[in-house]
This record gives sequence, structure tokens and C-alpha cells, in this order.
Amino acid sequence: MFPANRMKLSLVAALLCAPLAYTTAQAANINVTRNVSSLNKTMSDGVRVTFWTFSGALPAAAVEVGVYPDGTTTTDTLNLTLSMGMMTPQDSAPYNGHTIHMHGADVKTSEDGVPETYNDVNGDTYTWTPTRDMAGSYMYHCHVHTVKHLEMGMYGPLIVRPKNASGTWLNQLTHNTATAYDYVQNYVLSTVDPAYHTATGDSTVFADYNPKYYMIAGNEGKTTGAPAISLTAAKSKKVALRLIGIHSVSSTFTVKDGSGNAKPFTIYTQDGRALATPQSVTSLDISPGQRFDVIFTTPSTAGTWYPQVTYKNLRDGGTYTNGTVYGRVTF
Repeated sequence: MFPANRMKLSLVAALLCAPLAYTTAQAANINVTRNVSSLNKTMSDGVRVTFWTFSGALPAAAVEVGVYPDGTTTTDTLNLTLSMGMMTPQDSAPYNGHTIHMHGADVKTSEDGVPETYNDVNGDTYTWTPTRDMAGSYMYHCHVHTVKHLEMGMYGPLIVRPKNASGTWLNQLTHNTATAYDYVQNYVLSTVDPAYHTATGDSTVFADYNPKYYMIAGNEGKTTGAPAISLTAAKSKKVALRLIGIHSVSSTFTVKDGSGNAKPFTIYTQDGRALATPQSVTSLDISPGQRFDVIFTTPSTAGTWYPQVTYKNLRDGGTYTNGTVYGRVTF
């Protein structure tokens, strides 16, 4: 038998060599600024529509914040700053000014950007530290006179991406390795009722929504030959799409091949939370404000698939004329 002191030394050595319960990954402060601006967009029928936007883009650029796996002591913090820039209030009180609301995020009331419970509508910094189970897709948008300002284009994707314990971004939807992907795109769904863009105050126009234009990522994409969004992928690879429902109507998402055959895809997250059991489907209904993260695998032979969104009337579920918008994935 070993002497007592040698046994103690062996025990200490074993403890020193054992992995620690927590790592010391360095959390990042994600500092992003968005400026209020406007743009004029010529639609497919030649009509020019004025939009209000964050930093001159429709939709605004994606904001990404990282979350770490279990066993770490920290996670990233987002500081999303809104600057009024050179823009003066575009509407009369109480609908003047702008805020940022991080849709679906669990934040304090003071960070929520809702004017009724939040006083500053002239620019501020909104802070959020997501928890580890929040990997997924969200959105940020103005919450002043939301029915108009959202319609006007004041929105963008808010993405919570997983990092490993050392702080490196992962090409996964969540920390589950089954959600790994080779390519990813944000499919921001939106619709436009031109009457909303000229109405002000408490106009009765806001009680009757009649969209005329249907978009993915700010583009109409009315045919497979002129899609709203395109991706050049490769054969036998995983493609992730983040479906972000900023539209004010119903919609159905599908992926079809060149012959119109529906292809399967798997839903891994809904509204910023991982599904307990991923779902393999060939179509997905998306309501206003919903978000889904899905993955499909391209075939082993070269070709083109067309992710697409068909917009539908909230009143009766009927499909809008010219209401299908196409994406394109080439492999």
C-alpha cells in the first residue's frame, strides 16, 4: 500500500488534471447602431413607394449576438443603439419619434421600446443578454404606431447564434450538432399596403389592410426567373433558412423543384426556441410575428430548387393574386 502522503499527492494531481465544471470564455459586447432614414423603392408596377428604414436598408441588416453552451459562465450582451440621424419626426404626436423593440426577446420593460411603458422615442440604447436556450431567429422593429411604422419598413433580423466554449461562432442553428448547416439565408417576409404609406394619425385606413406587394428580403420576386433572393450552394449540402414573419397577413412556405414537386425540410426552432422534436414537413404556415428556422439537404445531382412563400388573406385564407414570392437555391 502507498504511504498516506503519496495517496494525498495522487489525489491532488488527479483533481488538477480533471476538467473544470465551467470554462472562462470571454463574452463579447455586441455594439450596433442603427440610424433612422428613408428610401424610395420602385415596385414591379412602376409605382414608387416611400419607406422609413433603419440605416437605409430594407430590411435592415441582421444583428447577431452569441450564446455559449452549458458549462460556461457567461454569454454575449447586445447593445443596440437607435440614432435619429438627420430625420425629423415623420408623424404628429402621439405617433412621432421611433424606438427599437426586440421582438420575442426577454428584456426588462425599460429595454422594450414600447412607448406606453417607455418614455424615450428620440433614440436610445437597448440592451439584451439572451440566455443559452434562446438560439434562433428574432426581429427588431419600431414600436411607435406599430401598424404604420412596421409597414413603412422599420425592421430587421435579430439572430441569436451559438458559440463554442472558446467564443467561436458555430455554423449551427443551436448547440445541437444536428442543426449544423453549410449555407444560411434570412428570409424576411413582408407585405406592403401603399395606402398605409401616406395615411397619418388615426386614419381609418389603418383598420382595413389591403396589401398590393409581397416580398422576401425586401424584394418582390414574382417569378422563378427573377427571384427575390438567391443562393449558390453545392450538391449534397445542408441549407438553413431563417423564416422571419414581419408580414401582416398569413403565409405558407414550401420548397419546390423545377417541376413543382414539394421537397421535405426540417423545422428545428420556432420563435427562438428549439423544438423538443424536430419536424420534417413539406409545407409550413407562418403567421404574423412568427419565426422558424429550417434546414433542407440539396440532392446529389445538380439542379435548382425554389423556396417560396404564398401570402394569404387573414380573413378567409384565400391566396392573394400574384401573392407567391420565389427564392432560388442553385446547386
